[in-house]
Formats: sequence, C-alpha cells, structure tokens
Amino acid sequence: MSSQRSQNKPRKAIQRSEIRSTDIVILVLGTTGSGMSNFINALTGMGPEDGAHGYVSCTANVIAYPCYYGARRYIFVDTPGFNATYTSQKAVFEKIAKWLSATYQERKLQFNGVIYTRRITETHRSRSERSSFQICANLIGNEAAHRVRLVTTMWDDPQDGSNFSAEENRESKLKEEQWRSLINEGATCERFLNTPVSAWDIVHGLGVDRKAGLLLQRELVDMGKSLKQTSAGMRLHQESPTSLGGLVKRLFGL
Repeated sequence: MSSQRSQNKPRKAIQRSEIRSTDIVILVLGTTGSGMSNFINALTGMGPEDGAHGYVSCTANVIAYPCYYGARRYIFVDTPGFNATYTSQKAVFEKIAKWLSATYQERKLQFNGVIYTRRITETHRSRSERSSFQICANLIGNEAAHRVRLVTTMWDDPQDGSNFSAEENRESKLKEEQWRSLINEGATCERFLNTPVSAWDIVHGLGVDRKAGLLLQRELVDMGKSLKQTSAGMRLHQESPTSLGGLVKRLFGL
C-alpha cells in the first residue's frame, strides 16, 4: 500500500452480529483527540467523520469497520474517547462495556489486538488522561497485555520544527512511568506516523493467529459481576470527582 492516503472511501460500518470468528478484530481505545478514528481511517482509506476537527469528539458509539487486506478481513472497532466532549467518562465506559459484554456473550469474541492511542504532543499529563489510561488498563487486564500496542500519535507535527527531542523525552517518561505496568506484562509501544504504511506496520505486528479475551469481558460474562464490581468499574469509581480518591486528586492535583 502507498504511504500516502488513498482517495477517501465512504464510511461503512457493520453490526456486531456480522463479525465472524475468522475476522481479525482490533479494538481501538484512547482519549478524545488522540487519533483513534484517524488511525482507523489510515487503515481503511475512509475519510474523516463529519465535523471531525481538533479535540472535539465525533465518535459517539462503539462502531465496527470492516477492511480487507489481502484475503483476510480485519475489523477495527472504534470507540468514544474516554474524555469525550459531550459525554461523561462513566457513560463512555458503559457504552464500551455493553458492546464488549454483548459480543463476548453472543459469540465469545476475543481480540487479536488492542490499540491505545495518545498524542505525543501533549505537554502535560492531565488527570483525565491518566484516569482514562488506568480504566483502559483495568478493562484489558494483565493476561491480554501482550495483545496491546501503546501507540503515540502526531509525530508528523513536532513542536520544535524538525527536532523531536521533546517528544522523545515524553515517550520515555510514558514508558518508564504511566505505561510501565502494562509494558511489564507484555504490552509494547509504537509510533504512528500518520500514514497507511505506519498504521499497517503496527497492526501486522500483532499477527493474525493469536487472540485474547479482555478482563472486563470475563468479569461481566464468565464471573457474573456487575459493572461496578469489575476492576475497571472500581477504578472508574476511584477516579470519579465525587469519590474520596477523586476528591483528593482534585485538591492536590495528582
């Protein structure tokens, strides 16, 4: 495939019931403006969503987009950003959990990979971004961590001209601090260079044969837990501004 974006294809989604056991399924998570939909567009050749610009969230629901590469069908599952513009973090989490639970209950859907995107140009680690990552990490679980790619985006837009030193320093800090727990369990870091070739290199690195179920799926379906009893649900409550832990973080800027 060319490194340049091809002519925009129409946006075509499928229902979760149309996902097959032979599909290569990739879940894409992240915060609003981190490039989740843009990453999927680079893979599928689709144009941007109507109204997509800046850090305003356009993806309001969990949407599965099919794409053929060679003889294999890939399914890229786009999700609302965890700090979505017009939706609370709790509402976003519930939408994603409902989709994951339903597909696992109906057909034991597992994932070939999980992509978590983050802007490398973000100059400070906001509380909402840290909170979103922790919820995602608890949603995925350690057993599926080897299927995770922590993808930094916007490398094509360095803040210091052609000098990437600031971005590389941020990347190193992410690996050493915030992302360390998932990396220790097998997750790896990648850079998305805003081209189809770069996106497909990341996806192909996941392979096509290995799949893993997510902790949230097993907790909701196999263990029969309520959403608030799951690891991600408890993390969400801890991060809530109305909880004691959330209040302490707001007061002290943690």
